[in-house]
Amino acid sequence: MKLILAEPFKRLWDGRDAFTEVEQLSGEVYRELDGRRTLRTEVDGRGYFVKIHRGIGWGEVFKNLLTAKLPVLGAGQEWRAIKRLHEVGVPTMTAVAYGEKGSNPAQQHSFIITEELAPTV
Repeated sequence: MKLILAEPFKRLWDGRDAFTEVEQLSGEVYRELDGRRTLRTEVDGRGYFVKIHRGIGWGEVFKNLLTAKLPVLGAGQEWRAIKRLHEVGVPTMTAVAYGEKGSNPAQQHSFIITEELAPTV
């Protein structure tokens, strides 16, 4: 299991199961698909975007591979991309929480929470 929490989630979720807590966040849902959910929420008066991945199953993995597409297995790819962009000095969003559990890539449970980019055009 991987878990990285920055404030305010580090303080709010101290001693709690972050995967249970992230599933309980509420707000405006922007996208909801099988195994994936994106929503905007507010915590301590600040806006955040939450992406939750619950595993897409082997059928979806194989379907993507057969159509020459790499399947999105979880939030890890976005976490690594944001981290790398920060390392090379490219302005981008700030990730404040990331979690991943499960060794089966088709059933992995993961999430990423980013600070809202507002105001933007």
